[in-house]
Amino acid sequence: MYIFIFTIIVVIMFYLYQRHFPVWQVPSLEDFCHNASEKNVVVVDVRDYQDASHKPVQGAYNLPYAYLKRHHNQIAKGEIVVVASDPVLKNLSIRFLKGHGFKVIGYQLIK
Repeated sequence: MYIFIFTIIVVIMFYLYQRHFPVWQVPSLEDFCHNASEKNVVVVDVRDYQDASHKPVQGAYNLPYAYLKRHHNQIAKGEIVVVASDPVLKNLSIRFLKGHGFKVIGYQLIK
């Protein structure tokens, strides 16, 4: 019985960690997307297509998080800045990209 309860607690803690704890050493880059073309950085917009069309980011590669697992190989290797609409989406996207060998240098939240 204790093993079952311990397993449930570990699964819940892992779920909370993945979604709600910020990723270490990935800073917020305010106003980065306005001058992203000057730098050699890939901007990946992980917001839904509808949200991204209301407030587009110039020069960003729009790939919603739901499609990230299937199409992450289309993103150029190099330094990446993630554009997200909320902290949960930001954390999930950055962890996924870092897990697949991408160098994420920052993020920007656009509501």
